[in-house]
Amino acid sequence: MEERVFEIDKIAKFDPNVPQKNYFYETDKTVGAVWCLEPEQEVYLHSHSNVDDIWVCIEGEGTYFPDLENEITIRQGMVVLAKPNQIHGMRNTGSSRFVFVGFAAGTLPMDITRY
Repeated sequence: MEERVFEIDKIAKFDPNVPQKNYFYETDKTVGAVWCLEPEQEVYLHSHSNVDDIWVCIEGEGTYFPDLENEITIRQGMVVLAKPNQIHGMRNTGSSRFVFVGFAAGTLPMDITRY
């Protein structure tokens, strides 16, 4: 069951200097990671041409960037989706830690275009 059941609190790791992407599984079709952001840390704006990127917010509050011009406040219990070639990024705008689980599904390995 080690390969099928995961405990986020055992996967999550934080760094005061940079956001942390903690991978916990990968197959030929999907990959999962727990993102851990301290206040003011962010995941840079980017896109992928070959995967859907799904982020499930499980702790804290932040700002999701669905493109270069807009912002959406997100919090625990919300899910955001970026389809192939859609720009996305995230910033912890709260005063406490921000955790979200990311799943990429499509043709791996995923490519990354930064903005």
